[in-house]
Amino acid sequence: MTNWGILGTGNIAKTFASAIKETDRSTLLAVGSRSKDSADLFASTYNCIGFDDYQKLLDDKDINSIYISTPHTSHFELSYKALMNGKSVLCEKPLTMNSSEAMLLINLAKKKQLLLMEAFMYRMHPQTDKIRELVQENFEGKKIEIKASFGFAANVKEDHRLLNPKLGGGSILDIGCYPLSMARMIVGLINGKEFMDPEEYEVQSEINEHGIDLSSEAKLTFSDGSLAYLSSSIKENLDNSVEVTDGKRTLLVRDPWHCGEYNNDNNSLILKEGDKKISEINIDAMGKIYINEINHFDECLKNNIESIKISHKDSYGNAVCLDEWRRLAGVRYDFDEPENNLSSFNKSLFNNKENLIPKIKIEGLDSKVSKLVFGCDNQIDTNHAFSMFDHFYSIGGNVFDTAFIYNDGKSDEHLGRWINSRNLENDVIVLGKGAHTPHCYPEIIRDQLLKSLSRLKIDYIDIYCLHRDNQDVPVKEFIDVLNELKDEGLIKIFGASNWSLKRFQEAIDYADNSNKTPFEALSNNFSLAHMIEPVWPGCESSSGKDFRKFLKKKNIPLFPWSSQARGFFLKDTSEKESYHPADPNLDEQKRVWHSKENLMKRDRCFAMAKEKGFEPIEIALAYVLNQDFPVFPLIGPRNFIETESSVNSLKVQLTKEEMRWLDLN
Repeated sequence: MTNWGILGTGNIAKTFASAIKETDRSTLLAVGSRSKDSADLFASTYNCIGFDDYQKLLDDKDINSIYISTPHTSHFELSYKALMNGKSVLCEKPLTMNSSEAMLLINLAKKKQLLLMEAFMYRMHPQTDKIRELVQENFEGKKIEIKASFGFAANVKEDHRLLNPKLGGGSILDIGCYPLSMARMIVGLINGKEFMDPEEYEVQSEINEHGIDLSSEAKLTFSDGSLAYLSSSIKENLDNSVEVTDGKRTLLVRDPWHCGEYNNDNNSLILKEGDKKISEINIDAMGKIYINEINHFDECLKNNIESIKISHKDSYGNAVCLDEWRRLAGVRYDFDEPENNLSSFNKSLFNNKENLIPKIKIEGLDSKVSKLVFGCDNQIDTNHAFSMFDHFYSIGGNVFDTAFIYNDGKSDEHLGRWINSRNLENDVIVLGKGAHTPHCYPEIIRDQLLKSLSRLKIDYIDIYCLHRDNQDVPVKEFIDVLNELKDEGLIKIFGASNWSLKRFQEAIDYADNSNKTPFEALSNNFSLAHMIEPVWPGCESSSGKDFRKFLKKKNIPLFPWSSQARGFFLKDTSEKESYHPADPNLDEQKRVWHSKENLMKRDRCFAMAKEKGFEPIEIALAYVLNQDFPVFPLIGPRNFIETESSVNSLKVQLTKEEMRWLDLN
């Protein structure tokens, strides 16, 4: 039996409470409100216990599931508290204010083995099941156009949640999420997937004096060429319909969001060929839209499974797209600034530190260095960066890799804001890089270093590497400048990234002969798979035998990038939790990694993973970690799952024979 507690006493909570009475396996036990009068009135109306404090309801051991119907800005906090109290959660849309909050909740639900579901009630309705069926039958494999709208005239006061920026007001977040989720679902279906995310956005919005979007239109372009035209409004009534067409055949959904709940005469699905109607399908499900949702949640809970109608990946993807839609519309809330008191990321949510990542001493640095290094160039925004950095630091990671050119300087800025907000200037190690092609000249290094320090808001960089080599410049000139910066206290130790063995050795020889400090670190590519050709122009690998012998002899720490060969050891690219523009495509995979030897290594990696009970990509990273010289792989996770997968590689024990076998020796 599902024993419900409802947080909030508004209209949607009342509708949900009424629907519970019509189900077979669900019971409403309690309601929670910030007002005693409101809680008591609701409780007497729906025959349940009333709590005038949310936490009191969450502490009730008889309640196993929570429905959250409060304003958007409280969704994350209440969902987080509910999950931490061992309750499964059905949370009204949008699941959270931003994708980083969604990522954190999804990770927490998985760790707690609890059900978390976003309450897009239309997704659980028989009408939407029929839409899925008709879309696949009529448009699969075709390029389509979608028109989807949701809008109404909200005649409310300025302090109402729809117009209040402190409550996440605006049309995009409140109702734009519906046409967005529908479009992503439909394009995914015609491509044989659960959903697809757009690659390009064009946005036009009407913003009021308080920064709230009264209306917004978004044109989305997908990788298959399909287009979606979305409209949302809280200032006027829109068609509130969905139209799908390939130019010949058209599917019209006249009431996609409420599925005929309030107008049974307008819930038909119409299929046309040109202007000719082929069929009209009526779905008889009056009064059941919330009952369907509750029953679906109950079924998932009973079977201990995640929803297949609104999965975690789908909710996260929708949140990422909402972030981008809002960004392009120019809608920002206080919640978007992680240092703001209202933000979920104002303080670390990972207070219980775990030392899952071991640390090793490197000469010249005051603190020991974690065996994994966090690459900072893949962060969507500041909130995402704060959550990812917090998580990595909480499990023992203390080294962060950034560079002057990463994300047009935002990599430095995100990291600097996080370090300073957490007061970690003396607790983390920054690996910075500068002098990237075409600006790879000795005279440019100081200026770029000072700019990076300004962005990072720190006094020195612990490990500083030249990002590229310029073979037209004598090594002497690079070493001389780096020694000056080290003597001034602007860097602790320095090294090179993407330098050949010949040039790297030449630089060390010059320094030794001149009584100067030599390169003390290297950041080339190194992985089980050897690059056939560079990923990017000017890249260098240190995977060859000669380079490995040199690193062992000199005991030089290696900070390798693409140590997992950029997804080459994944089972398939669909394993990724989210799309990112920097992800390698198949053409790059073939160009860089698809040699006969690499494919053989991949097969062996998969075989060993199956035998040892790990993922192939974890075996591939373990190979790098188990070298006989100091190695600190750079990882570039976009979510907690990817971070934890990399950490899992530290558990893999490889014998010398297994290392040779993986290396085809």
